[in-house]
Amino acid sequence: MLKLELHQAGPIALNVQLHCAQGELLALVGPSGSGKTSVLRAIAGLLDVEQGRVELGDAVWLDTERGVKVPAERRPVGMVFQHYALFPHLSALDNVRLALPRGADGRSGKDAAHRLLQDMQLDGLAARRPHQLSGGQRQRVALARALARSPGVLLLDEAFAAVDQPTRQALYDELIKLRERVGVPIVMVTHDLREARLLADRMCIIEAGQTLQDGPPEQLMSRPRNARVAALVGLRDIHAGVFHKAGPGQARLRWGDGQAGLDLRTADKGRLDDGTPVRWVIAGEHVQVHLRPPEGPNAVACTLERSRSLGEITTIECRLQNAPHALLHLELTTRYARQLALAPGSPLFLQLAPQGIHIMPVKNP
Repeated sequence: MLKLELHQAGPIALNVQLHCAQGELLALVGPSGSGKTSVLRAIAGLLDVEQGRVELGDAVWLDTERGVKVPAERRPVGMVFQHYALFPHLSALDNVRLALPRGADGRSGKDAAHRLLQDMQLDGLAARRPHQLSGGQRQRVALARALARSPGVLLLDEAFAAVDQPTRQALYDELIKLRERVGVPIVMVTHDLREARLLADRMCIIEAGQTLQDGPPEQLMSRPRNARVAALVGLRDIHAGVFHKAGPGQARLRWGDGQAGLDLRTADKGRLDDGTPVRWVIAGEHVQVHLRPPEGPNAVACTLERSRSLGEITTIECRLQNAPHALLHLELTTRYARQLALAPGSPLFLQLAPQGIHIMPVKNP
């Protein structure tokens, strides 16, 4: 397992704690300048930090308290960058051979490099230089080169951001196969939430060099720790409300300012007092869209404000009839949106699953 703890005040502020198990893929997600790439560089030994500890299994790579610092060239790390970082004057084969451990030269090194290129579906392209390869092929060479070191950990820094969508999907498939073969911790930096949700076992949200929350993607999307995490994982609708107790294990959430609005049924986890102002979110998978009033709790009437089709996905904006200040943005499959014959001004009914409502405390200024 990879474990690290990094602390420093500047020039890049860091207050990061995270871990990544063998065979696990951890995605670091956050805004530009949040320190994600600095974390990768610290793992690889390319960035000095004031205080910290980095260990892989029983091997300690960094322990500032004990004065331990293993240099980058002695850390078994494979790293893949957004812009490939290949040597332009070398062939694909020689780019991979250069990364092989010392002693793997001659015929054995050439054979090992060929096998790595074959694993990356690059058989027959070994003699080509980077400018003769497509973006996806160059990134496969970069992956093969990262694996040439037999790494104990694989680091991906926006590795798929520079290629088109079809190529990116093919690289996703290659990464999924790769995980099954190598079984090492993989830490990936990405700005793409869809990419993180598709590939990662766990996500870590980082902002201003600090870890805000980590866990499985579905957990972070459904139960963010606070409103800032909710915004960083792409939840557009962060609502105000007032929490009221309503019997053992039950609660009533007043959607609005306590005067106007409507009531929703939710669970009482025993952490809030009656009448507490809160913020709350609900992930789209916990909201159902109907043309007629559905049976069951938390059915609310609304009007479709606008819709926008983006290929297979259609986004819709709904305004609640009993709380006109409240909006919900949802994603539907375009096929389902067409079946509903949605048009601006159409009446709709939304049903919010009580267990999907996630209530967050309001930070006092």
